Amino acid sequence: MADLPSGTVTLLFSDIEGSTRVLQRSGDAYAGLLAEHRRLLSEAFERYRGYVLDSEGDAFFVAFSSANDAASAAAEAQRALAGHEWPGEGEIRVRMGLHTGEPRPVDGRYVGLDVHHAARVMAAGHGGQVLVSESTRALLDERIRLRDLGSHRLKDLSGTQRLFQLDVEGLPTEFPPLKTLDNRITNLPTPPNAFIGRTRELADTQALLQRDDVRLLTLIGTGGTGKTRLALQLAADVVDQFNHGVFFVSLAPVRDWELVAATIARTLGLREQPGETVLETLTEYVRDRELLLVLDNFEQVLAAAPTLAGLLLSAPGLRLLVTSRTPLRLRGERAYRVPQLDVPDLRRPAVAAEVAEYESVRLFVERAQAAAVDFTVSDENVEAVAEICVRLDGLPLAIELAAPRVRTLPPPALLRRLDQRLTLLTGGAQDLDERQRTLRGTIEWSYDLLLAKEKTLFARLGVFVGGCRLGAAEAVCDPDGLFGSELLDGLDSLVQKSLLRQRADSDGEPRFWMLETIRDFAVELLDSSGEVGDACARHAAWTAEAAERLDVESRTGDHPAFLARVDDEYANVREAIAWARKTRDGETLLRLATALWGFWSMRGYVAEGRRALEDALELGGRRPARALLGLCTLRVMSGESRLEDAEEALRAAEEVGDDFSLAQAWNLLGRMQGGVFGSMGPAEGAWRQALSFAERGGYAAEKAESIGWLLLSTIFGPLSAVDGIARSKEFQELAGDDPTIEAWCCVERSVLEAMRGEFGLARELLADGTHALADLGLNVWAANTAQEAFLIESLAGTPEAATDVLRGSYATLDQMGERGFSSTIAGFLAQALYAQGDYQEAGRFSRASQVAAAPGDVISQMLWRTSRAKILARQGDLKQAEALAREAVRMGEPTDLVNTRADALSDLAEVLAVASRREEALVALEEAARLYEQKGNLTALQRARSAAGELAVASPPA
Repeated sequence: MADLPSGTVTLLFSDIEGSTRVLQRSGDAYAGLLAEHRRLLSEAFERYRGYVLDSEGDAFFVAFSSANDAASAAAEAQRALAGHEWPGEGEIRVRMGLHTGEPRPVDGRYVGLDVHHAARVMAAGHGGQVLVSESTRALLDERIRLRDLGSHRLKDLSGTQRLFQLDVEGLPTEFPPLKTLDNRITNLPTPPNAFIGRTRELADTQALLQRDDVRLLTLIGTGGTGKTRLALQLAADVVDQFNHGVFFVSLAPVRDWELVAATIARTLGLREQPGETVLETLTEYVRDRELLLVLDNFEQVLAAAPTLAGLLLSAPGLRLLVTSRTPLRLRGERAYRVPQLDVPDLRRPAVAAEVAEYESVRLFVERAQAAAVDFTVSDENVEAVAEICVRLDGLPLAIELAAPRVRTLPPPALLRRLDQRLTLLTGGAQDLDERQRTLRGTIEWSYDLLLAKEKTLFARLGVFVGGCRLGAAEAVCDPDGLFGSELLDGLDSLVQKSLLRQRADSDGEPRFWMLETIRDFAVELLDSSGEVGDACARHAAWTAEAAERLDVESRTGDHPAFLARVDDEYANVREAIAWARKTRDGETLLRLATALWGFWSMRGYVAEGRRALEDALELGGRRPARALLGLCTLRVMSGESRLEDAEEALRAAEEVGDDFSLAQAWNLLGRMQGGVFGSMGPAEGAWRQALSFAERGGYAAEKAESIGWLLLSTIFGPLSAVDGIARSKEFQELAGDDPTIEAWCCVERSVLEAMRGEFGLARELLADGTHALADLGLNVWAANTAQEAFLIESLAGTPEAATDVLRGSYATLDQMGERGFSSTIAGFLAQALYAQGDYQEAGRFSRASQVAAAPGDVISQMLWRTSRAKILARQGDLKQAEALAREAVRMGEPTDLVNTRADALSDLAEVLAVASRREEALVALEEAARLYEQKGNLTALQRARSAAGELAVASPPA
């Protein structure tokens, strides 16, 4: 297929007129008719070098490099359709539209206003008709016959558009009036700019509006969500379905509910009749008509809702489309909450082409280009643009106010100023209602409609970041008993009035939350009332209490559920920690950090948690056992390994004497002894101690951790592979229904099976275990299974197969601030890349391992040396290569890391073989083989013996 045309392109859209009626008439024959239609059009478009972008259903979207080719193709297609012998009542009539512009190619398709323009030109026509825009007409030569149809208003497009009809010789040239806004009974205002996105919302609301049982559809939502614009677009899309018209009634200026009927009547052009009230005149007018009334901004005249009920009862052909910040609460009303525009996920890398597809970003770009025509989303500004849209909650009004600022503030500079968004986002169009010209104005409009107690509750709720549950609202927002049993009603009222949102927490309980733009306003109110200090103190105290309660529940309860609940409250946690730091409240900070360090270590908030614990211990003036345990754990994960820290934590735990702290302390000590310093024998003793305390206290998470470490020891320690598999099976039988222990058994047994040559089973076990750990929310451990992936693939002779998972693991751990595991991952990745011959990239990760590795981290220290040694040997620096390789071997000798020591000897042998010192290489391989045999690592043993045999053959006789 030819390349997608670029530059100046003529776009052609087509579809079948009345396709639903054709389907109903032709039944099963429709598929054949549709296929013939596609064949005829495809042949015509291909003959004139058209590039078909889409041909789904009954429509075509085609691009041409030449306007003349596009017109010729359209004419030939219409002649082919007219000349075809269609069966019975199955005649296919197709309407077409041509428009020329410079659409932007993205991933094999076009984006931009020109695409919408071409589609709207087509939509104005009739079957058999070809419409041409002014930009296309200007490029056509004289042999193309056109008829000037004048200027028309098209849906979605601002201003009027000059349209022309392509007259095809021998075919009809007379058609009904165009389907434009000018030829319909409506007063819908012309949109000032393009309508962006909302495909799903338009489809949803149009489907609702077409249902017989939905005659009152209310679009509800926060101020600035785009309710009015969505209503106007929806009304324009269905204008053909109402024989007596679609009318827009603006209620924004109306403050007296009794004037609603008069405002509607005046919009419809009705005059007062003698002896009749305005409502009677209006009721009589709509009684026998098929009308759609769009009533905009109904929230301040809710008392007029019964008037609408009366109109609907009297006029069966009447439909009402209402925009309001709160439902009308009438029988038969269908309320549809208008969401914010979708926003990018800031957790993913920002790629310009991907970010530009989000509705919020598309709106930002379109409005920014109206102010600065050369603005685009680029690699340089994409992260800032994405975060701007997220920080503005995807609110269309906020985005429309922010985007024009790019005239003077590049996106990064604009982003830095969003902390003052209520002050920054002003300056809307002069012809807008005053409340829509600033973000503050639109929020104030909703706030002013609240009752006095609702205003107080709204301001106090601003102290929560990410929302709250009912219990939290009671504790923090009602210290004076102002609300009592009415607090739930107050929350519900704020939800109904679109100032508060509601969603389910991880356990199904409701959470009430605000958009950040609205929360900013609430915090301003709280500050101006003088309550902000007391409210923040209550919030921090409640958060600490909640964290402690969840921590206690997690010890014997559902640990994944604990992690999920902390996730629910984590925005509040961060706010409470920030407040405690700001006010130097060491006791509250210590309570928070002590309760949360387990969450931080599991979820991977390593750097953040460590800072909080260090600040808490400094400000709190005391050193409780569990805080010391947490700090030492997070320091190990940060790449700092000080045995004295673990011993201090153990002594403190022994003084306290509770089984929970002792289980954690012994697990930590074993981690230091075995996982860092490579002494698996003493480490196993520590983990067995931890297991006994965890089992005695019934602490499931600590029990699972002890077993996990004991299983890890089967890979690196002196236990044979056969005995290690037996240990895995034993723990699996004891696991019961504990999914964490099941996961650990799968992960660690996978490597042992690979040592026995069972690679298929090994990969299956590892996949199951990794997925289970991820599902349990143990993010650090799930990422760290890349170690096992490398060991399996290395034993299988395909270390390159683990490269991608190692890269992903390293990126994940690095983002967490975790260095204990990431140093080992980087070392394994260097080995995998070396095996592929990518010495430069292998060297980069060898250096990364060196930088991250703690001085006492034996495995990481050996890994970076052996990988660097092999790279240097291949690059000719044999002296330095041998020195590093021998240093790695010496580091392993005092340890019982049997496999790691054997691997280092194998790597030394490779370095010596490159240096043509085969006899010394053979000695190293023989020692490696002895260790592999001791471990029962049959796969590595066979490989070592094979390598030794090759060296022996190559060596000259003595």
